[in-house]
Amino acid sequence: MRFFLPFFCLFLLTACQGRDIEKEDYEDDFLLVAHQSIKTSGSDYGQEVDLQAIVRNRVADDAGSGLWLRTTLPWLRIGGGQLDTRDLARLGDRAEPFRRFQESGTLSRVKNGRITETRLADPELEQRLQERFGDKIEQLLDQSTATAVPLPDDPQPGDTWQASASLWGLPKVEADYRVLARDGERVLVAMTLNGERVEGQARMIARWPSGMPEALRLHSELYMPDQDALVEQRLQLVSQRHYPNLVRDWDVDPTHLQMQADFQKRQFREMPLREPDDTLPLRDRADMDALLDSLEDSFLYQVEEQRVMTRGDWALAAPLQQQAELHFTGFNGDAPDGLVLNRMAENGGFFRLADPGPPDMDLGRDLLIATAPDAFQPGKPLSLTAEARIWEPAEPVTLTKGDPVPDGVSVLDWGKQRLDLRLEDGQPVRAQPLDADGRPLPMAMTLRPVKQADESPETFIERLSLNPAPLRLSLRTDTPIAALRLTPMESRRRALTMTVRPQPDDGDLHPPGARHQLPGLRDAPDDTARLLRDIELQALDHHRLRVTGPIGFRLCNVVPEGAPDYHGTPLHFTWSAPTRHEEDGRPGFELRTKDDRIRYFYGRRLSFEARCPTRVETVVLTREQPGCAHFEGDNGVLLGDDCKAAHYDALDDTGLALRELGEDDNGVLRFWGPVKSVRLLRTHGEQTRTLEATLPELPQ
Repeated sequence: MRFFLPFFCLFLLTACQGRDIEKEDYEDDFLLVAHQSIKTSGSDYGQEVDLQAIVRNRVADDAGSGLWLRTTLPWLRIGGGQLDTRDLARLGDRAEPFRRFQESGTLSRVKNGRITETRLADPELEQRLQERFGDKIEQLLDQSTATAVPLPDDPQPGDTWQASASLWGLPKVEADYRVLARDGERVLVAMTLNGERVEGQARMIARWPSGMPEALRLHSELYMPDQDALVEQRLQLVSQRHYPNLVRDWDVDPTHLQMQADFQKRQFREMPLREPDDTLPLRDRADMDALLDSLEDSFLYQVEEQRVMTRGDWALAAPLQQQAELHFTGFNGDAPDGLVLNRMAENGGFFRLADPGPPDMDLGRDLLIATAPDAFQPGKPLSLTAEARIWEPAEPVTLTKGDPVPDGVSVLDWGKQRLDLRLEDGQPVRAQPLDADGRPLPMAMTLRPVKQADESPETFIERLSLNPAPLRLSLRTDTPIAALRLTPMESRRRALTMTVRPQPDDGDLHPPGARHQLPGLRDAPDDTARLLRDIELQALDHHRLRVTGPIGFRLCNVVPEGAPDYHGTPLHFTWSAPTRHEEDGRPGFELRTKDDRIRYFYGRRLSFEARCPTRVETVVLTREQPGCAHFEGDNGVLLGDDCKAAHYDALDDTGLALRELGEDDNGVLRFWGPVKSVRLLRTHGEQTRTLEATLPELPQ
């Protein structure tokens, strides 16, 4: 940890001398993610340290004449939370100097496009550190403040120059610069470091003309003679306001990189094949806009100990994840006191934004970070700005092996039962393998970065470019692939304003915003005979019994035969979703005691009967044609006795089912969000099937 503490403030690029740059161009918040491996000479083992931080750069109008930049550190997290500035109170008085440094930061004077002077912003703290550390305070300032690296007046690909630079965790070092590409005001620059004790390479995207970094990737090796230690560092820095792509850190720690690569490889090899009917349909522009409109109004927060926990709408995550990605750009207006945005929350896509995990699992990926204990006072809605990158389907094409493919797609390998595609710029496609008769095949699919398992420094650096990194799409079947139906996707971007509201009280029947239920019965089953024919028994190996079936099986009923009980408590089947740990689990009727307390059973044989309808009718009721229902206010529906619904959903503009909140005093069903229509499923007739299951004995 001692190697990290000097390196907290901002790495800054400035433009050439004489260029007039607005002061606001220097102001930004940066997300820093780093991994260091520290080894002493003669040792095969070392210390591994991870760091996350939010670094803030602001113009300091009160620092003196000329342009001064104040660099502060609103949030820092080291290791797995061994040090987290949200919880400095537990360190007592020992944390006081660091807390003062965190709040006051450093001041750097910019003159003619260069940093000419640097000092700690707190003079008393600087004097204390000077007395304690002597000349080492100069090293601290050299390595922890803004650094001037002049850009050419009109940078173009192929331009080269040399200059000294101070990068994160390194002393000043000579560097060779080369412009790799340019897109308007965005300039991609490669750096090679050549110092007395330093070797390394970096890539950065600089914003021209200010030269402020949009993103930086750095790999370096630094020898520390006083410690006789070699420090290897991988670092990623992104502008929270300007970086236009999803933030990912999966390859900053090489060990994590290998674990993820091995996991995805094994998961792809072992995962069950998915039936074509189980694939979510692609949505058009109007449908995607409706989903994003709802997303803007779906986030909630609550403070749990020192964490500000945000949660979104899980039902929106699945349709959005396959056709969109989201990155945040900041607060809408001034940031609330004591709160910063953490774009690392984007890393898991819409699913992690919807559910960041239990409160005791802190991975440093919370969307909102309190800068200190009790620094943020909750109670009011918050407003964030974001941008979505959206993909909408174009005309599908059917290909056979050797055919030309659409732009942005290339075939890496077309095997008998496996197919691998390369997707440029991270642009997805819908790919469906077909058999010799043109019928869709059941398949398993995985989407991974190109060269995912390559942990070399060169590949780590090269993953930063002006466009999103390419992806590898792999498909696996158990039947020969005769053809491929490929649906290209056309991309667009849309600005969003996200309202994050305090968690409403339990029992509130009129909460603001909207929340949806998990996907249920979208349509009535066409082939009701399948409801019985395709029944499967799951979880027996785990001493549980879940009876599952095809889409529409929820309209059935499962009843134990012979009135079985567990120590006097009757048994019954209740509809249940799989747990987080059941990767292959499906919703179904689960065996439990009548009080729902016991669901694990040992050494018993059970007979039960499945009862399903022979015909299912779908009825849609609207405010214009309410039929048997009465719409009450924005979020209420009263179903009449003549509705005779076996299942009902209240839908909003997204076409998804709103979460049911309960009945009010008048018997009106209240839902979380404005109700546009109600979909009823009515069942007719009955067909039955008797089954048996054996639950294994308790292991000895």
